[in-house]
Amino acid sequence: MVNKLTSSIRHMSQNPLVRKTLRSRFETVKLVGSEESGDTYLLGSGIRNRHGYSFARKTLRNRFEIVKHLGSGGSGDTYLAIDLDLPGQPHCVVKHFHPKDPNPAVVAIAKSLFDREAEVLYQLGNDHDQIPRLFAHFNEDGDFYLVQEFIDGHALTQEIVPGQHLSENAVLNLLKDILEVLAFVHQNDIIHRDIKPQNLMRRYSDQKIVLIDFGSIKKIGALGAGLTIAVGTPGYMPSEQAKGKPKLCSDIYAVGMICIQALTGLVPEQLQEDPNTGEVIWRDQAQVSDALADILDTMVRDRYNQRYQSATEALQALNFALELSPSLQSSSINQKADDSYFLSYKNFILLLGIGLGATTSLIVLVLIYTFINTGTSPPNQPTQLNNFREKLVEPRITNVNVNSLVAKSVSNRGAYKNSSTIIKTTKKKIELYYN
Repeated sequence: MVNKLTSSIRHMSQNPLVRKTLRSRFETVKLVGSEESGDTYLLGSGIRNRHGYSFARKTLRNRFEIVKHLGSGGSGDTYLAIDLDLPGQPHCVVKHFHPKDPNPAVVAIAKSLFDREAEVLYQLGNDHDQIPRLFAHFNEDGDFYLVQEFIDGHALTQEIVPGQHLSENAVLNLLKDILEVLAFVHQNDIIHRDIKPQNLMRRYSDQKIVLIDFGSIKKIGALGAGLTIAVGTPGYMPSEQAKGKPKLCSDIYAVGMICIQALTGLVPEQLQEDPNTGEVIWRDQAQVSDALADILDTMVRDRYNQRYQSATEALQALNFALELSPSLQSSSINQKADDSYFLSYKNFILLLGIGLGATTSLIVLVLIYTFINTGTSPPNQPTQLNNFREKLVEPRITNVNVNSLVAKSVSNRGAYKNSSTIIKTTKKKIELYYN
């Protein structure tokens, strides 16, 4: 009877719709025993943080002061803290290990994952600036802690919003950015296993994508053959990962679903699946070129051997499509042109503002200087403005008046034999008058 029931359940789980429903009912961690034992443990997602209040302002190792609680997961809680030892007391992230499930088998595996996260962060974070660096990993009062770099940015949940469609340009650039950092992870034979919008941060300083939360990673060949761990998030977790047998291409499935979500405005659970093939039906919900749609379809194939097998392979396919496809080329070129135009526009406005400001300041200074000099001069004292007028204007007036008077004197006094004497005399009188 038990064998028949087990067989029926396995048969039902092969149906894509049933599998999708089952995946959406549970949180991300479960222990899958060997086929003989069949023991399975599930960790729920709605458990409240038990240290949310007692940890406030607590200082770990006399160095990391807890500021606030950020979130909870299957293996513990995450806090924002400040590093009291460094100049400026920068922020950091503290992970406190305390599994919600007291089952010893679950605790052992969760502790193994926790230690492996520290190992991977230490390995990858120092070699790639789009992966958080590890600052500390220690045991205090019987509890285990992990301290890592704080990423000042926002999660992609702020960019990929349900009901809103991102343009193909935006999704194309987002896909390339994610694959570039994920390719580095895959080159180190590491499967992330929990890629989703919440674990992809847009860093404010340079707008780059940072991959966070390595608490679910698996290093290829690290676990024994008789025991596997199924970790992931429903909707972004492919079938082989749900069975506890993840591949590098399992991460590719998650990235493809994120891009489809961005194009359609629909969360993965809202997308329909072909009942015969299990493939995601989404093209009719988005405005997208065939070239990009074909790449995304390959990324989210139900059978893992039909997908790109790593982020490097997917990135190569994307770059190759960019070279061959005019539509993708124009999308990329348009995006770069828009960015260049926007940058040029900002620089023009900045230079214009500086120029107008400098000109206005100069005019104001000249007016103030002239006003001060004019207002502070005594009534009979010549001002700068009067001196300027006397130098430029009055010599012209003097010359005109002298010539006029000389002409009159010559015409009215024709009796004089020596007109030059008269002219000299007249000029002398005029000069004496003005002086």
